[in-house]
Amino acid sequence: MEDEKYALALPRGITTGIIFEAVEKFGLEIGHEEQSEDAFDPRTDLPTKDYVPRIVLWGDSAEKMEQAKEYIFTKHGEWINGLEDWRKMRMNKIAKKMRKR
Repeated sequence: MEDEKYALALPRGITTGIIFEAVEKFGLEIGHEEQSEDAFDPRTDLPTKDYVPRIVLWGDSAEKMEQAKEYIFTKHGEWINGLEDWRKMRMNKIAKKMRKR
């Protein structure tokens, strides 16, 4: 009997560091979605449109995939919420360096 694999396709905007943390923490496999037939021109092999494959995580249980999804979106939300504070801190550091000159 073949083991059933569960897939979790993630949006492109998720930070890859968070995804790799989840892969390691939950023991998942990582891949990417297959390209569509019209993504590349067969004559020139150049992209016909902006093609960026989504990351897909593979696991052996639905519960593990749900936990990974919750972990990824929670960490991503925390990262987004802290981003504005980091930007302000960085702008202040740059402004202090500019004032010294």
